[in-house]
Amino acid sequence: MKTTRFLSACATALSLWAGCMASAAAQTNEPPKPKIGIAMAEFDDNFPTLLREAMSKEARAQGWKPVFADAHSDQSRQNAEIASMIANDHLDAIVILPVDSTATASMTKAVRDAGVPLVYVNRKPSEPLGDEMAYVGSQDILAGRMQADYVAQQLGGKGDVAVMVGQLSTDAAVQRTRGFKEVLAHYPDMHLVIEQVGDWSREKGMTMTTQWLAQGKKLDAIVANNDEMAIGAIIALHKAGRAPGSLFIMGIDATPDALAQMDRGALKATVYQDAKGQGVAAVDLAINMKKGSPNLPRTIDVPFKLITPQNYKDLLAY
Repeated sequence: MKTTRFLSACATALSLWAGCMASAAAQTNEPPKPKIGIAMAEFDDNFPTLLREAMSKEARAQGWKPVFADAHSDQSRQNAEIASMIANDHLDAIVILPVDSTATASMTKAVRDAGVPLVYVNRKPSEPLGDEMAYVGSQDILAGRMQADYVAQQLGGKGDVAVMVGQLSTDAAVQRTRGFKEVLAHYPDMHLVIEQVGDWSREKGMTMTTQWLAQGKKLDAIVANNDEMAIGAIIALHKAGRAPGSLFIMGIDATPDALAQMDRGALKATVYQDAKGQGVAAVDLAINMKKGSPNLPRTIDVPFKLITPQNYKDLLAY
C-alpha cells in the first residue's frame, strides 16, 4: 500500500514538473518584446518623475519593454548612457529628455547612426530636427506669458517682482523668462528687480529667498520658472516667520507638491505642464516611427494651462 501511494505521489510530481517545463518552454518561444530606451536628464525631480512614469506605463501598455537611464544632470554621463544603450540593449526606439538642450548633437548622431527612431521630450534640442527625429513638448514662452499676465492682474499692474530662472542650458528656462519679460514690459508700473538662476532646485529657491529677505529686498511677488523653486521660496518665508500668503508666489508645472501648497494658500498660482500628455505622446510617436506609420508629425505641442485658486482642485486627483 505504501509503495502504491509513493508511486502515485511520484507520478503527480512528474506531471506537475512536466507542466511547468511546458509552460516555461512556451514562454521561451514567445517573441521578445521590442525595447524603447527612456533616457532622462534626472530621476529625482518631481516633474521628470511624473514624465518617466507616464512613459513607462504607456510603453508597457503597448507591449514594449522600457529601458531606463538616469544622467544625474550630467551631459557627459548621458552621452555615455546613450552609447551604452545602443550597443548593449538593442533598442527599437528611444526617447530622450536631454540634460542640456544645446548639447544634443552627439546623442543625435549616435542614435541616427544606429538607425533608431529618436524623440526628444520636454526640452527641445537647439539643433534642427532631422529624419527619424521628432520633438514632443510645450511652448515654454507661453507659460512665461501666462505668469506675467496673471501676476500683473493680481497685483493691479503695480509691484516689484523677482524671477527665479531654471538651468540656462535648457530652452525652457530661457523661453519662460523671455515670455515673462515680454508681457511685463507692457506694465510700466511693474518692475523686474531681481533675476537669479536657481537651476530648477527647491533648495536653491529657498537659499535665494532667504538671502533676499536678509538683504531687506522689498518684493511684491516671486515668480519661478518651475514649482520646485517656488516651493523653496515658500519654505524660506515660513522659516523667516512670514505668513504664507504675505508674498505672491507663482510657479510652473502644477506638480502634486505645488497643488498641496496651493491648497494651503501658500502658492498663489502655477501653470500646468502636462507630464502625462507629453510622456504618452512621446512614446506613441516613437513607436509609430518604428512601425513606419505615414504622415507622422515632426513636432507635437502639448498645451499649458493656467492654474489658479478657482480651478486647482480639478488637478488634485492626479
